[in-house]
Amino acid sequence: MRVDFGLPAPDAGERRLASLTIGNFDGVHRGHRALIDALVSDARGRNGEAVVLTFDPHPRCVLDPDNCPQQITTLDEKRDLIASLGVDRLVVLEFTHELSQWSAEHFCERLLASFPLARLVVGHDFALGHKRRGDIPFLRAFGVEHGFDVVTVDPLAHDGEVVSSSLVRAALLGGDVPRANRFLGAPFFVDAWVEHSDSVDRSAGHPSAHLAITPGKCLPSRGVYATWLKAHGRWWMAATNVGYGVTFGHDRLAVESLLLDFEGDLYRQKVRAAFVSRLREERRFGSADELRAQIARDVEQARAALRESGEPL
Repeated sequence: MRVDFGLPAPDAGERRLASLTIGNFDGVHRGHRALIDALVSDARGRNGEAVVLTFDPHPRCVLDPDNCPQQITTLDEKRDLIASLGVDRLVVLEFTHELSQWSAEHFCERLLASFPLARLVVGHDFALGHKRRGDIPFLRAFGVEHGFDVVTVDPLAHDGEVVSSSLVRAALLGGDVPRANRFLGAPFFVDAWVEHSDSVDRSAGHPSAHLAITPGKCLPSRGVYATWLKAHGRWWMAATNVGYGVTFGHDRLAVESLLLDFEGDLYRQKVRAAFVSRLREERRFGSADELRAQIARDVEQARAALRESGEPL
């Protein structure tokens, strides 16, 4: 998949017609996947190019920074998920105050200058441009004049609710990882560099990896989780703590994965932690011995949960 940062200049020579969708796509959840699947199918049917345009940072972080949402997926994570859906090109457009003032007409003209646009594939309530003036009726009328058409994709319902990034985020912040995963259609995951892979709980005999989390990344609520950790090209069972290490008086939120069957050094390597279920809340223990006894129970519970779930695809 080709990735462009900013709207591309028109290429010289003949280019394939573009089927385009636009959105933030945080989480790339089931609803996003249905829309992108429709986009890719349309592009393949006309031997064209499937193009996804997304924004970074999230528009609300620019327009309403006090209510900037935590990211379900970082930009790199989003890129990987979108690429896995068969998209040909991802365009990342920096969202700025200036861009927020673009009129609907100007936005569409900029798109037409960058792509031989054949079809715009969007959600049923999509709109672009200043004050969302570029709604579906506007886009359809503009498309008739400029040679592209507009197709809308209905919202996707799951568990009796319309799937949205807000629902996924709320489930994660409430510690309900299985619910978040049902909306996502895949396990919620964190990509991170390992800060201290040589940290070991000597009593349990399991190496632990401290994960360096990207600022602004949404994490499940504090607690211990059954997770799969991908390293060295395969998945390993792990019990992962999201919290402050309250027993030892730590004051910085950290994510630490205790690997159950791994031997080796992950220091300075990039790993992926996929969350399956919550084992318990984070709590303070009276002694290190009490903590070690609980870790042993966490390990067995994590192993059982991960055997039941199976490795992520």
